[in-house]
Amino acid sequence: MLFISSKYMNNSPNSFIRKLPPHVAMGVNFLTLNSSRYYFAGHEQETVYLGDRSALSKIVKVDVVGKQLKILTIIAPDSLRVFNDVQLRVDSGRVFLLEGMKSQVWTGNIDDLKVTDKINTPRFSSALILDNEALILKSTKRGEGVLFKQDDRSGQFKIGRGLLQKQVDGFFCTDGNLVKVPHTNKIFYIYYYRNQFICANTDLNLIYRGKTIDTVAHAKIKVARVKSTGQITLSSPPVYVNKQSTANEKYLFIHSGLKADNETVNMHEQGAAIDVYNVSDGKYKLSFYLPDFNGKKLTDFRVYGQSLYALYDHYLYRYQLNF
Repeated sequence: MLFISSKYMNNSPNSFIRKLPPHVAMGVNFLTLNSSRYYFAGHEQETVYLGDRSALSKIVKVDVVGKQLKILTIIAPDSLRVFNDVQLRVDSGRVFLLEGMKSQVWTGNIDDLKVTDKINTPRFSSALILDNEALILKSTKRGEGVLFKQDDRSGQFKIGRGLLQKQVDGFFCTDGNLVKVPHTNKIFYIYYYRNQFICANTDLNLIYRGKTIDTVAHAKIKVARVKSTGQITLSSPPVYVNKQSTANEKYLFIHSGLKADNETVNMHEQGAAIDVYNVSDGKYKLSFYLPDFNGKKLTDFRVYGQSLYALYDHYLYRYQLNF
């Protein structure tokens, strides 16, 4: 019943339409992977790095032109005991091991794969690596979501005061996705449950607030407190407005969970709607669909330059963007 109700909410009329020009994203090639538990860890030129949720110290190096796969093993100190929330990132020739539950980030050189430098942080749920190896982290303060910047050398941090705005509980209602704009000083924070996103600079000063094209201005979530533990939890299935997000130098790409009024139910159920916004001002540009591949749904995607990489279960598909 919960599945049916959530499916109805996502497919019901939402009072917006999408611009769907043809031939916006053209398929190039795909690779078959040996696991469905991969996630995007980074990118360098013609190489994509994938992390493996079932092997926390492994990175798969993918040559997207030659369609070659190479498994790399991260060498960590013996004292390091990772939790299941660990995430690997590759950025600017460095490899980062992010452990939000244990409040630490380990880093090292991608050439020898040794993570030896430790950065102590507050607990965090997501992180961005900036070009100077500073960190933008999503954390909590007094039970509400907050963004802050931490310098990797001095350990000093700056809180982005007023960036995240409470609607319901301050924790779940501010949940979202952090995105870095390559080769700029801009970042985005896209809320999961409402039609809003934030553009800020890397010092966490607000540049502008933007809106997605749908009409869900208030997060449709219900929360409850567990009496035995005192923890706050979601008491009903949330309506995902914005699922995954990514950006290149010009555009912000958002995987929307909602059907537009000019789309059929089959269109929405057999593909992933990607809405595109200008980085400069947040204005809507166009949309396109990434269709299901071999019966598999899109699980995540990234845009690097004019190439879009999509994960479908154990497939990695590459698209060429024509705009």
